[in-house]
Amino acid sequence: MIKIDHLKFTYDDKKDVIEDLSLEIKKGSWVSILGHNGSGKSTLAKLLVGLLKAESGDIFVDGIEMSEQNVHQIRKKIGIVFQNPDNQFVGVTVKHDIAFGLENMQVPRKEIVERVEKYASLVGMKDYLLKEPQQLSGGQKQRVAIAGALAMHKDVIIFDEATSMLDPEGVREVTNLIKNLNTEFNQTIITITHDLDFALKSDYAFILKEGKLIGSGKPSELFLDEALLKSSKLNIPEGLQIYLDCLKDPNLKENKALLEALWAFNLNK
Repeated sequence: MIKIDHLKFTYDDKKDVIEDLSLEIKKGSWVSILGHNGSGKSTLAKLLVGLLKAESGDIFVDGIEMSEQNVHQIRKKIGIVFQNPDNQFVGVTVKHDIAFGLENMQVPRKEIVERVEKYASLVGMKDYLLKEPQQLSGGQKQRVAIAGALAMHKDVIIFDEATSMLDPEGVREVTNLIKNLNTEFNQTIITITHDLDFALKSDYAFILKEGKLIGSGKPSELFLDEALLKSSKLNIPEGLQIYLDCLKDPNLKENKALLEALWAFNLNK
């Protein structure tokens, strides 16, 4: 469980980037944190892993308070996968990259080998262990980054715009992997995104605007508030817009088969 209580953060004593933010993320859930550029969502991700220090307010991870004394303990629980896969690769091969964090943790060599094999298999990269970074696609590099986080036995993985630089095939790869991690392995997932199609697949969503929480709920309910989506400056995907337009039409909104088909289309894109 992650609890954020009245969090505030400001860059260079200017306008608040995070302003009086409070929310909770349940263990085993997949939560999307949405917002336009400048909404504070990526700043929140960095606050959650202790890369930034809040001006005021509290962050608790499994009851442990974020502080200078506890930050390393919290980082053992939370991993983060960033936007650009090329910036994340630190090893000369896939095998070395997955092992990198474990070596820093001084995990015994035999266990490192076992974990590398296990999590490379889990993300579908076992056959690529000896490959170099330039031989991988963007989606494959993200899979390696995810394997590295899983190998360190993180309770929570944050994906900070982790699909925004991928081609459609890469997005599908990473999305399916996230769904599998969450549903099959009960991994707590936080996706930082502005992509409503992607967020539709999560259990719960929070929408930020200028550092404030302006909406929260299940995507299937929250995203029906067209005014909220537009006020947050989020781009409404064409499929979702068609669904919302049908809900406004007196005749079409009574056509349950049509609405169900349109909603299924949005969920399965």
